[in-house]
Amino acid sequence: MKHLIWLVIGMAAFSACSPRAYSPQRTFEASALRSDFELMRKGLETSHPGLYWYTPKPRLDSAFDATAARLDHPLTELEFRKLLDPLVELIHCGHTTVRGSRGFEHWRKRHKPQDFPLTVFEHKGKIFVASNFSDEPGIRKGQEVVRIDGHDALSVYESLKGIVISDGYNQTFKTTTILNNFPTYYRYWYGEKERYEVVVVDSLHEEQTFRLRWKKEQKAAKAVTPAAVTPVPGQVRPPATVPVVRSLGNRNIHLAFSPADSSIAILDINTFGDGSYRKWYRRVFREIERKKVTHLVIDLRNNGGGKVAASNLLMRYLMDQPFQAYQSVESLPYPSPMTRYISERIGRDIMIAMIARKLPEGRRAIRSATRIQKPVKKYGFRGDVYLLTNGGSFSASSITAANLQFWKRAVVVGRETGGGRNGCSAWSIPYLTLPQTRVRVRLPLFKTLTAVTDPNVGHGVIPDHQVVFTAQDIMGNQDPDLQRIYELVRGSRVVKD
Repeated sequence: MKHLIWLVIGMAAFSACSPRAYSPQRTFEASALRSDFELMRKGLETSHPGLYWYTPKPRLDSAFDATAARLDHPLTELEFRKLLDPLVELIHCGHTTVRGSRGFEHWRKRHKPQDFPLTVFEHKGKIFVASNFSDEPGIRKGQEVVRIDGHDALSVYESLKGIVISDGYNQTFKTTTILNNFPTYYRYWYGEKERYEVVVVDSLHEEQTFRLRWKKEQKAAKAVTPAAVTPVPGQVRPPATVPVVRSLGNRNIHLAFSPADSSIAILDINTFGDGSYRKWYRRVFREIERKKVTHLVIDLRNNGGGKVAASNLLMRYLMDQPFQAYQSVESLPYPSPMTRYISERIGRDIMIAMIARKLPEGRRAIRSATRIQKPVKKYGFRGDVYLLTNGGSFSASSITAANLQFWKRAVVVGRETGGGRNGCSAWSIPYLTLPQTRVRVRLPLFKTLTAVTDPNVGHGVIPDHQVVFTAQDIMGNQDPDLQRIYELVRGSRVVKD
């Protein structure tokens, strides 16, 4: 009987701690919120190597103090996170974001959200419909959106851009993320509704009001959460202007050839996170050599990054001389007093001890990252290389573009990358879990500097040939980026000065 009683008590305790016991309406006392906030601040100040890279310490300290002063009453987890988002955005580090607790994420999986049913884009200060997932067929692509739930549409768009965190002062990551994930961001910031009120302008230039919800057969299956750093899922990506014939690859890495010009191959790499990259790189570049390709287009648009090793190997297939991809990869003193609050602590401690050399004052440096790398000889490509980039080119893909451009091995076409040209804070990125609310903060541990020696002006890789999408391009699913490359190939105007 005694054992049965203890079993019941144990099951009750487990149930109370389980994700099913989570309630989004639960509020936390101001003292608990302040405790978590101070721990987050201390964690960032002692462990984030790029905390003051773009925002001076006095300004950031002032913002921390102002936010702390607002923690004077109970808040739900979501309200607490929304208070932290604008503060963390001031760090201007795309790898540093606020995430919900695991309890919240488990709860959200069981309670599917009612997202806003339109994607939108901004053009010349106005907001237009990009896609309609609602139950109202009267909303058409290209219609101007005037108001959403009584709010000015442009003001809504700008407010959501304000909580998207990019590297430095970059704006293309923000616009790409909002284009790809407006439904999720709107629901997160403005609140979930059964139906959303939207006012659009019709063909007679008159305003029409609709109350919209997602069509039941439609779902925002691949939309990322506001805390994610990469806009790869749910991407709005136009098809090629000139048809291509797919040759080989998988859903993340695939090679295609243009029937209009047999000398051009297009290698589309959606992520550097594919575990089979070595196999596919070898197959792809062997096929490129077999087809005697002289112009290789590498599409890194909406590639949110991934494995450093995958990025480095791609560069080795393309480089024509030994090169250095990174100047330095260093951390603040590690371990720190905050280490016990980070995720996967034991494994991370072992990993850092193995790959990172200890420097004076306890800092760590990954020496292997700065070694000179040699080009791949067998199947290495030495022809003309063009890179397609946009605001969704982030982290490892931005670093790839930065190095290939810096070492004059590629012509970059498109829009500024979402990741920093000179580097970022990343490499090892655990979660700092706040003990009271269980809210998680992504905390990059290493400051990574690319080989680029130019002054850091807080932006991504600026293309050699910048291409601006018009409203007609977006609505007509055109791809002026690729069209520009065909023009460059035909004109033989490869920038290598």
